[in-house]
Amino acid sequence: MNRWYQIRRLRGAVILILIGVLALLNQWNILHWDTSWPLILIVLGLLMILERAVWAADVRAHQEEQQYAASTGAYNPSQPFGGMAGAAPWTAPPPSNVGSGPFVQTQPPAPDDPGREGR
Repeated sequence: MNRWYQIRRLRGAVILILIGVLALLNQWNILHWDTSWPLILIVLGLLMILERAVWAADVRAHQEEQQYAASTGAYNPSQPFGGMAGAAPWTAPPPSNVGSGPFVQTQPPAPDDPGREGR
């Protein structure tokens, strides 16, 4: 699983923890609800920035893997993924366009994408 999905799955938990902390601070008369709403916006913005940074890092890492495989000639279409002749039959070969150009994915894969765990 890539880091983007890990950050994305934490979003709901972070929001619930933030609301719980704000409710506790409101109960103790430290910070009131009417003055704490900017904290929710700040945390949401930080999560969005973190998701985009992680997505960009994952795309760069994938591009480097493709370039490395293309430059070393490690990819042989007749062999299973990884270039090992005796590899397990469940390993899938990489796409046929490895090294043909830069990897650019404009948006994250859909959550119901069955192949997302291997990315």
